[in-house]
Amino acid sequence: MTSTTPSEKLASLRALLTQRGLDGWYAGREDMFQGEEVPAREERLAFISGFTGSAGFGLILPNDAALFSDGRYTLQMANQSDPDLWQTFTLPEAGLGGFLDGTHASGARIGIDPRLVTVRGFERLQETCLKAGAELVADADNPIDALWHDERPGTAPPRPFRMPDRVAGQSMADKLAALSKNLEAARCDAVVISRADAVNWLVNIRGTDLSNTPINLLFALYHRENGLILLGDRDSLAPVMEGDLANEVAIVPLAQFADLIDPRAGYADAARVMFDPDSLPQQLHAPLVKASIEPVAAPCPVTAMKALKNAAELDGTRRAHSEDGAVMVRFLAWLDSGAARGLRETEIAKYLLTLRRASPRFMASSFETICGSGPNGAIVHYRAIAGLDSVLVEDSLLLVDSGAHYNDGTTDITRTMAIGTPTSEMITAFTAVLRGHIAVATARFPAGTTGQQIDALARAPMWAAGLDYAHGTGHGVGHVMQVHEGPASISKRGTVPLDTGMLLSNEPGCYRPGEWGIRTETLITATAPDEDGFMGFETITLCPIDRRLIDADRLLPAEREWLNAYHMRVEAALAPHLMGETDCLAWLKAACAPI
Repeated sequence: MTSTTPSEKLASLRALLTQRGLDGWYAGREDMFQGEEVPAREERLAFISGFTGSAGFGLILPNDAALFSDGRYTLQMANQSDPDLWQTFTLPEAGLGGFLDGTHASGARIGIDPRLVTVRGFERLQETCLKAGAELVADADNPIDALWHDERPGTAPPRPFRMPDRVAGQSMADKLAALSKNLEAARCDAVVISRADAVNWLVNIRGTDLSNTPINLLFALYHRENGLILLGDRDSLAPVMEGDLANEVAIVPLAQFADLIDPRAGYADAARVMFDPDSLPQQLHAPLVKASIEPVAAPCPVTAMKALKNAAELDGTRRAHSEDGAVMVRFLAWLDSGAARGLRETEIAKYLLTLRRASPRFMASSFETICGSGPNGAIVHYRAIAGLDSVLVEDSLLLVDSGAHYNDGTTDITRTMAIGTPTSEMITAFTAVLRGHIAVATARFPAGTTGQQIDALARAPMWAAGLDYAHGTGHGVGHVMQVHEGPASISKRGTVPLDTGMLLSNEPGCYRPGEWGIRTETLITATAPDEDGFMGFETITLCPIDRRLIDADRLLPAEREWLNAYHMRVEAALAPHLMGETDCLAWLKAACAPI
């Protein structure tokens, strides 16, 4: 069965639901692995609604259909969905509970695919439905899949590969030994590892299952006595199954998960099995609920382990940023030459990607480049779409947020550039953002300080100027892995203490809706406590900050010192990568001149 128009898709879905005795269907954007990036064939919400944002969900009832996402996608939801078929709501101002109450859904049976919702997510949705008098029904036979045949994208051939221990900085055996100690301290016998990035990091492998996140999509089960079992496709992972992996790791199809958890597979009575309720699919929770198992809900222990980058990971990250910094200089010099005038945002982003691809160590973009000119720069997670994007706006600002995975490190950088003549308001705001950025970069803080506390440092100079921004100041960054990782963040919700080796972004911003956006982002790593027990940050990203947008009179002497020292370091580090590129070297020298 193939539906072509939006109305036909909804009509066909409703007919299937009626046949199954369901009154509605919850369609989330997530796949089974709950990652930020979803394979094209898992984009069920986009198929049924047309909405392609990176976060959100839909609810289809007999006479109503609604889309929900956050403020980043308010306009996109309305533009991509048919207004005659779909209502759109911005979270958290409007939520699912209010919609259910407004549609008088009492008594409705609403289906959901238990593979595509976490344990915690299922609990929250169940509670919301119950309050509205509705019933949430788990149904793994997803009706959207039944509609999605000829149009559904295929699966790219898997290409798993080993991450050398010298690049990873730690062997799989050492990581498993550390995990075992963590489980012992928690009095647990085993752990279900349901975050695919954690599994890949643990066994030092990477893959190409996703476009911008170099991992293999799989789960794992680790038992302190029985060892590690990868839950995935044996044939797909065959290329990396050699040496220690072949001898120490088993691969079992995910369909056999329930048999592995069963006590007859070697577990003692009342085995304590740890699981992460924020990532484990609801469908995999059922096997844990049995008399012989004591399930222990806790954050994934591997996530906390991999957040603390070792010396080899940090060295690789520094090398990647040196290489990427040279790419950015080539890009910014090209931009300043006037070559981009008249080009569209997608063409500018494509040129930057072309420069990155010229590196033999380049693997993939770490996310889809955000290239917002003029008013589009004010949309925090703007995605330019070819044909619908803007031509470079003169006498305004261009915000480019981009990054890449190299074979030994991951980058994420945002630079805001003056295109033509900036206004005094742009310069004032840019300088305030820079002061907030420097406040984080130069912070000295006692061990145990949280990201929440550092977040206030970034905002203080901006608050003094009557400015603020709605997003967090920084997120964790993986090592040749996902560009956003936990558990720490620099944000109002960042309650996790910062620890040595954490790799984070430093990205305050300022946005004038309908006019322009500003963000300055570098990656920083938390340094070890000094003899007084105080920590700080090392700035790893190497790229000039647009001096034309800085009001030097508004900088404190210490801030001016930091900026000049940073630019001196940038020039010294990047010039060797640009030998023979006369124009780029001249641009770099001018861009890094002291103020």
